[in-house]
Amino acid sequence: MHSLLAEPVGREKKPGFYNVPAGIVLRLQEICQGRIIAAETAFGGFSASASFVISLFDGKKFFVKGTHPQDTSHGAENLRQEIMAYETIQSLGDIAPGYLGVVSDGKGDDGWMLGVWEFVRHEPGLVSLDAIVSALKKWPEKDIEGTALVSSASHVFIGRFFDGEKKWERIKSNEDVRKSFLSLFADPKAGAWLEQNISALCLLQKEGMNLGQPECIVHGDLRLDNMLFTSSGPYVIDWPNITLGPRVFDLAFLYSSVEAFGLCPFDEALKAYNGNVSQEDMSAMLACLSGYFAEQAYRAVPPIMPRLRWMQRSMLLAQLNQLARLGIIESPPQMHGEMQP
Repeated sequence: MHSLLAEPVGREKKPGFYNVPAGIVLRLQEICQGRIIAAETAFGGFSASASFVISLFDGKKFFVKGTHPQDTSHGAENLRQEIMAYETIQSLGDIAPGYLGVVSDGKGDDGWMLGVWEFVRHEPGLVSLDAIVSALKKWPEKDIEGTALVSSASHVFIGRFFDGEKKWERIKSNEDVRKSFLSLFADPKAGAWLEQNISALCLLQKEGMNLGQPECIVHGDLRLDNMLFTSSGPYVIDWPNITLGPRVFDLAFLYSSVEAFGLCPFDEALKAYNGNVSQEDMSAMLACLSGYFAEQAYRAVPPIMPRLRWMQRSMLLAQLNQLARLGIIESPPQMHGEMQP
């Protein structure tokens, strides 16, 4: 299986290590306990944050990531949230690379703040459903009591996915938004498809506010590109959106990326590990997620993040495909850039 949509050319605009102030470099060396002799920019996700693999004189490597003066305004808050999670939730160590420390130039959201983690080398040849299931079975489900984590529904970013309003409702009621959404599709029958299915999507996304699941730790951005696969087992990285919420959120997100990026269809991943999630909860979550991506995917491509809209369109298509398999909507029309089977 290949990715659902053709990937655009270009990478995220990230700073080089030569941009890092000398004082920050010295403090990184203190954390890593050695002299840095080389550094390369690390790519993998879709953000424009700073990210490097640094090498020491003795051959050891570390992963460094964080904010820089040209980063988005919420980057520093995301890093602070992620570091708080590593420092207070001990069980993250069962599934994530070890966290070593953080350095800052003291300029707040407008400066440099870099976290340091143990380096884990991703091996693409080891990506498999079995490895994903292994990661899900190690999911941190303790240490919930007494944490400073907010609920998913009230989180400034994750809460948007649980909102029963806007999203599909906005596409239904706003003609300009409707036209923008339909511009994603190459099939001229997309308008008729939307007319036939929009009411079902609107009703179902409201159910996302009333999921019948106990709270657990939610990653909030669990895609394949936020997993590292190694001979010693899988790791999950990038935890700035960690919250407390329903397990189905992460599962729906992950399975969407599994199909979007070409590993296997959503329902095949669901059968491999369903996490005791009901079809009703999964369907409602898919309506919520797809509604969010439907409102984002048609927007202009940010110059510093040329693959962002591609990811959002791919996730949207995977979610609509699965809703169609469940018999909730008709199969979605062909999108621009959609790869042929």
